[in-house]
Amino acid sequence: MTARQLKLKSPENIEPADLKGELRKRFLWYAISTIASRALPDVRDGLKPVHRRILYAMYRMRLNPDSRYRKSAAVVGDVLGKYHPHGDQAAYDTMVRLAQEFSLRYPLVDGQGNFGSIDGDSAAAMRYTEARLTPMAIEILAEIDQDTVPFRPNYDSTIIEPVFLPSRVPNILINGSSGIAVGMATNIPPHNLNEVVDALVSMIGNPKQSITQVTKHIKGPDFPTGATILISKKEIRDIYECGKGSIKLRAEYTVETKKKGKEQIVVTSLPYTVNKSKLIEKIAQIIIGKKLSSLDDIRDESDENIRIVMELKGSADVSMVMAYLYKYTDLEYNFAVNMTVLDPANTPRRISLPEMLKIFLDFRIETTRKRLEYELRKIKERLHILCALVKVLSDIDTAIKIIRKSKSRDEAKSALKKKFKLGDIQLNAVLDLRLSALVAMEVTKVKREARELEESRREIEGILGSPRKVKTLVKNELLDIKKEYGDRRRTKIEGTVVEEEVYTESDFIAHEKCFVIISRNGWVRRIKKEPKAEQLRFKDGDSLLKIKEMDTAEHLVFFSSAGKAYVMTAYNIQQTTGFGTPLQGIFKFSDGETLIAVDYLPHLTLDMKEKSEYLVVMENGNGFRFNKATIDETTKAGKRYANAKDNNAVRDVILLEKPFVYLAASGGKALLLKVKEAPVLSGPGAGVRLIKIKPNENIIGLRNVAKKDKVRLIFDKGRDSIFKISELEVGSRATTGRSYGGLKKKLMAVVAE
Repeated sequence: MTARQLKLKSPENIEPADLKGELRKRFLWYAISTIASRALPDVRDGLKPVHRRILYAMYRMRLNPDSRYRKSAAVVGDVLGKYHPHGDQAAYDTMVRLAQEFSLRYPLVDGQGNFGSIDGDSAAAMRYTEARLTPMAIEILAEIDQDTVPFRPNYDSTIIEPVFLPSRVPNILINGSSGIAVGMATNIPPHNLNEVVDALVSMIGNPKQSITQVTKHIKGPDFPTGATILISKKEIRDIYECGKGSIKLRAEYTVETKKKGKEQIVVTSLPYTVNKSKLIEKIAQIIIGKKLSSLDDIRDESDENIRIVMELKGSADVSMVMAYLYKYTDLEYNFAVNMTVLDPANTPRRISLPEMLKIFLDFRIETTRKRLEYELRKIKERLHILCALVKVLSDIDTAIKIIRKSKSRDEAKSALKKKFKLGDIQLNAVLDLRLSALVAMEVTKVKREARELEESRREIEGILGSPRKVKTLVKNELLDIKKEYGDRRRTKIEGTVVEEEVYTESDFIAHEKCFVIISRNGWVRRIKKEPKAEQLRFKDGDSLLKIKEMDTAEHLVFFSSAGKAYVMTAYNIQQTTGFGTPLQGIFKFSDGETLIAVDYLPHLTLDMKEKSEYLVVMENGNGFRFNKATIDETTKAGKRYANAKDNNAVRDVILLEKPFVYLAASGGKALLLKVKEAPVLSGPGAGVRLIKIKPNENIIGLRNVAKKDKVRLIFDKGRDSIFKISELEVGSRATTGRSYGGLKKKLMAVVAE
C-alpha cells in the first residue's frame, strides 16, 4: 500500500508534526543509541555490545581454550544471526582486534592464521582464519550461567543475551577501550594486571582511597607495545583524578657500534597504535629528502620483537637525530586519555580512576554474592534429593515392593509419597534411580555426598552471612588471577621529565652554499652555482626580483600584500634549474594575495635587542615601523604583521638602513619624510597617515634614502626624472608633499639611482 493510498483510506493515521521538533527528537534517539549501544564500554565488564556479543557467542559455541579452533566465519555468522544484526566485516574486524597482541594488553581471542600485524597488514578473510577464546576471556565469562547478571531478549526476541558479563578481571583497565559517539568519545589506556589487582586489594581494606594512594599501586598505563611514558607523578595523578589528559609516549632505542666504529640506532619499541610500516616509510622519506643529513639508511629487522635499524653517517650526534625524529615522526606522540564510560545506571560520564576501581570492586562483590547464592540454592536442591535417596535406600525392599505392585508411575508415586513422606521432586528422583544405585557402594556414596554438600552449605551460608568474608573471598580470587595471568610491566615510566636540549630545524640541515632566485610573481628556486641574471628563465610576464647567496640553513621572509609574513629556510626551497615553485603552492595564500617584498634572515631570533626595523607602507599612504627581531618561524598559514583590508593592501615593506623615506603617489605628488615620523608598533596594525592622497589615488613607490642619494622616477612615456635628495625639502607627516612633474605621464616605479 502506497503512502497516497494510506492517506486516502485512513486519514486518521496521519498526524501533523513539526519538522524541526521531529529532527531534534530522532537525532537524540540516534545519539543515545550510538552512545549506549555502540561506542562506549560498560565500566563493569569493560566491553562494548559488539565485543560482548562476540565473546558470548564463542562461549555458547564451546570455543574454550582447550577446544579445537573454529572458522572465524562460523563465529561471525553466529554473532550476526543471533545477537548483532550489523555488517559482517565490522564484526570480524572487531574480533580480529580482540586477538591482536599489539592492540590488546591481554587478548581475549586466540587466533590461528593471519590476524594482521603492527605494520598495518589486514587480517586474512574470515573464511581462512580460525579462533577460540583465551583463558583470560573465560575469566570474563565463567560465571555467566550462575544467575550473576541480567539477560534481555536479543534483537528479534528469539533468544536472550546478557546485559553485561560477570567479569572476574578489571577488563576496563587492563585492556582499555576507545570509541567515538555523538558528542562524546572515550580513550582509556590499558594497564598492568598486577598493578590494578594490587590497587583493588588495597581498596578492599580501605574503600575511600585518595588518588595518591591509588597511584602508589597503579604507576601509569602499560601499553602492549611497550615504549616509554614521559610524565611526572603529579601529571599522572591529575589525569587519573579528572579522567582526562595527555600522556607523551616515546619509542625506546639503543645505540649499537658496528665494525670500524660505525654506529646505528636500533628502535626496540613503538608507541601504542603506531603503524610500523608507515613510520619506516616516513623516516625513509626524510633520508631521501636529505632533511636529516646524519641518517644514512633504515631497514626493518623485526621478528616477534621490534627492531628498526637506522644507520648513521660518521660521528653523528645521536641525541640530535632522535630529537628530530621524535619531533617529525610518530616515534613520539601524545595519547589523549578520556575515561568516559557507561556507569551501572547506563549513564555516560567521565570518571576518575578511584571511582572506576570502586565501581568494579562493588560489582565483583555483588556478583560474587549472587554466585554464592546460586551455589547455595543448587546445594539445597541436591540435598533435598539426597535426603530422599537415603530414606529410600535405607528401606529399599519396601520401596521395590511398592513399585512392583503399582500399575502406573502415578500410582507408584502416590504409594511412595505416603510411605516415605516425600515431595514430588524427590519422588521423581527416586523413580529415575538406576538399578546400579542399589548396591551398597552406591548407598555409601550418596551418604558421603550428602555430608560433603552439607558442609559446603554451612560454609557458603557462613560467607554470605559475613560481608567481611565475602570481601575476603573476592580478594583471594583477585590474587589468584594475578598469580595466574600477571606479568611484568612493558611500558617504562620516566617519573621526572628531564630538561632536554632544544633543537631548531636548522640544526638538522647540512650547511651548503646556495643561491636563491625569487621572481616578481612569487616563484622561488634554489641552485648551487652562482647564476647570470641574463641567463635566467622566467614565465611569460614575470621577471627577476632578487638573487641571494646564502646558506641552506638560513631563512628568508616573504611579505605579502595581505599583511602576512612567511618564513622558510633556503633548504626547503626546491633545487631546480626550471622555473621553481610558486609561493602560493608552498604557503596558504588567500585569493588575490601576492608577494610584495622579501628579506634575508641570517639569524632567526626573538632577541629584542635587534635594532633593525622594517617600514610598512599601505596603498592609501598609511605606514608604521616594526622590529625585525619579531620575525619568527611560521607555519604555512604565515604570521600577520599588518592589518590589510581588501581596499587597502600593503604596498611595500622595506628594511630601514637610512634616515629618510621618499614616497611617490599616483596623483603627481611625492613626499620626503623622516622615518621617525612613522610610529613603531609591537603588533599588527594599519599605522598612521604618512602622506595625504586622494581616495582614488595610491602609492606607486617608495625608497629608503639618505641626503647624498638620488631617486629616479620612471614613467610610462617620455624621459625619467632624477631628483637629488639633498635638494628636496623634508616634509611633515600627513601632508601632500610636492609635485614631481609629468602630470600627463603615468608614474610606473621609483628606483634608487
